[in-house]
Amino acid sequence: MRSGKWRFKPSGKLPIFMRYIINSAFTKEIAKKSNIHHPMSNRTYVNHIMFWPAAEYNLFEDEIIGYLKADDGWYEKYCKRQLKMSEHLYNEGLRLKRVNWVKKSNKQIAKEIDKMVQKSRELACPWYAQYPLDEYFEEAIEKKLSEFLPTANPEFRKYVLTFSEAAAMTEVSEERLKLLKMVKTFIKDKEKFDNLSKKAEKKIKKHLEKFAYINCGLGTSQAYTREDVVKRLREIKDSTGADIKKIDKMIYNSAGEKIKEEYRLALKKLKPAADFKKLIEQARWHSYVRNRRVEAFFNVVYGIGLAQAEMARRFNFRPEWIMEISVPETLDVLLKNKPLPSDQKMFQRLKDYAMVVRDSVTSLITDPEEIERLKQVYVLEMEDKKELKGNVACLGGIIQGRAKICLDKSDIGKVERGDILVANFTTPDFVPAMEKAAAIVTDQGGLSSHAAIVSRELGVPCVIATKEGTRLIKNGDLLEVDAKSGIVKIIERV
Repeated sequence: MRSGKWRFKPSGKLPIFMRYIINSAFTKEIAKKSNIHHPMSNRTYVNHIMFWPAAEYNLFEDEIIGYLKADDGWYEKYCKRQLKMSEHLYNEGLRLKRVNWVKKSNKQIAKEIDKMVQKSRELACPWYAQYPLDEYFEEAIEKKLSEFLPTANPEFRKYVLTFSEAAAMTEVSEERLKLLKMVKTFIKDKEKFDNLSKKAEKKIKKHLEKFAYINCGLGTSQAYTREDVVKRLREIKDSTGADIKKIDKMIYNSAGEKIKEEYRLALKKLKPAADFKKLIEQARWHSYVRNRRVEAFFNVVYGIGLAQAEMARRFNFRPEWIMEISVPETLDVLLKNKPLPSDQKMFQRLKDYAMVVRDSVTSLITDPEEIERLKQVYVLEMEDKKELKGNVACLGGIIQGRAKICLDKSDIGKVERGDILVANFTTPDFVPAMEKAAAIVTDQGGLSSHAAIVSRELGVPCVIATKEGTRLIKNGDLLEVDAKSGIVKIIERV
């Protein structure tokens, strides 16, 4: 039963530019293009949490699930449209990479940025449909599966996870697969990882041409470099002891062959009726569409970032700050020659900011007093507890390790092998840290989320949807993660 004044979701740290795009996407005009009649036109982002008026969010949620239940063709149309828009945005990102921004005028740069912002908004508007769909598919699959197995059966959760896998390979999975194959080739060719041959360097260059954008993390980091790739290759080699058999097993898992086999066996054993099988296929496509949309955003953000880098150069602004400028501020600088914020103002917004949407009008809040006022209004009561309950996204045993809190890409360098990665959510740029982690814990996410999909591919135990993990757990806390029950315990405080 839904109750309370607010619906909320831990939302993590995003650069102001990207946060502005996403928050300003739910206008009536843009929603109409996505056939959404109840846009969530009011929201508040503060303390790294998104708050919606519960009544408004509930109407939106009921509308989305209502379409899914009432119209057999709605979901197929929804997926096709999302994929079409994702591919278009992805290709726009490829185009932006080829632009010589140095030769573009301020007006031309502004025009391109504004164009990409509008296109991104159209994809971001139905983005929030993924959350009610996450819950719907997980609950529906569990309900159907309970007709075959008792929920206490050890195989029950395994089947739920199997039926939630992406219907096709994402580029994030493909990138890791290519890395593994490259390591295997380098070992066989007796390559020295600290002094690679021209042939090896050519392979790395080709890899970067396609996958460098993955590290951009919605503007929180720079694209992968040659050094990043070599580091990851070396880590894979060292972690496997250069054992070809171990690498072959990892390749098998990354290629999805294990998952495909588990899926075939599950269908063979359960023999689901047509309605259950259709539900499973819908869930699998939801998982793929959800993750492909993120890849499209990453790629176009990479392209926009190249334009913004040129903007930073022209206006003698710190390049690492340029993504912390809102969309209106960006356009005002380029078109109206308005000054960029002072160093003092930038330090303040980097320390803390809020964003408020009222009737689809988005406002950036950087005044400390106003931010504090919002924090007094939007308060989540937290118990001083040492145990959290979430949903198991990748099965495993009981794992102990030190917590490393990762609110954005800048934090993932803290993760060492054997640590437990704790995040609001993960994005493709988190993968190097996820590979090292003994377990993964997230505040949010469904079984089709990035953390869920990648953890299963890596075989790293994962508990999602703890809601309060990043707020209750501190860096260095000793954790115990039960990847069967979904219980996370704080064993020892730092």
